Amino acid sequence: MIIVMNAKKMAQLFSAINALPMLIEYRIACKLIGKDRALSALSEKLSLRTGMSGLYLRQACYRRVLKHVGQDVYIGFMSQLSKTTAVICDRVYIGRFCTIGSVIMEEDVMLADHVQLLSGSHQHGDSQSDGLLRENQHIYQTITIGKGAWIGAGSVVMADVGAGAIVGAGAVVTRPVAAGDRVAGVPAKSIIKPTLAKAG
Repeated sequence: MIIVMNAKKMAQLFSAINALPMLIEYRIACKLIGKDRALSALSEKLSLRTGMSGLYLRQACYRRVLKHVGQDVYIGFMSQLSKTTAVICDRVYIGRFCTIGSVIMEEDVMLADHVQLLSGSHQHGDSQSDGLLRENQHIYQTITIGKGAWIGAGSVVMADVGAGAIVGAGAVVTRPVAAGDRVAGVPAKSIIKPTLAKAG
């Protein structure tokens, strides 16, 4: 057990050293194009790294650029983050090919593959005035995925998900999900009454 712990610490130290050139490049990019765009560029590079070395490198970099990254966090291959305001708490599992915006993920949250956690539901303006839609005001909000929640493969989440809730695969969450609830579908709807509400 001690040998395993020492090996893990050595791997983390080695990854922290390897992360330095990428972090220097990130800091320079922040001055030129802003923090979020610099993070997106860094995240694309990090997402391509495979195996345990890739995992440790992502941990080392994100701990220095995101608002908070806890212990024993797993961030899978090809998963990307786009907002420096993101918070990843202890023991969060992020599967492969996930896209994460301004999100607070509390302890023990699990994301399956191909999950999208958006920065709220109004990222893109829909003004009817003349001009391109892409030129409309962008509104970014921070959503929270509660402790122990599970988000199924291919889900799109743009609202809060309560502690212990489960979001079925392929669901589109447009409204807050209560703690302990089970939701599925497009748009996501409750399929089982919240267990916490029953207990009350």
